[in-house]
Amino acid sequence: MNAGIYGLIGALIFLVAGLFEVAMFRRLIYPTLRRRHETAKLTASQGADPSRFLYIVQLQSLVILPIIGFMLGDRIKSFLG
Repeated sequence: MNAGIYGLIGALIFLVAGLFEVAMFRRLIYPTLRRRHETAKLTASQGADPSRFLYIVQLQSLVILPIIGFMLGDRIKSFLG
């Protein structure tokens, strides 16, 4: 197999991990952040909008993690061969 194939496999593995991370963030953390933000808006003590956190998590999980996986994919070849 070519070293590029290992990079794509690494990117795919990290993409799956990133999708899992986004799903867990949306399911477990985002509703709490949204609820706190809405409560803070009522008391005029607004903090950061939770959609910013969601954007950061999505960027990190769906863009940065697969790039890291692609770069680390060549190291899989060194472990196997």
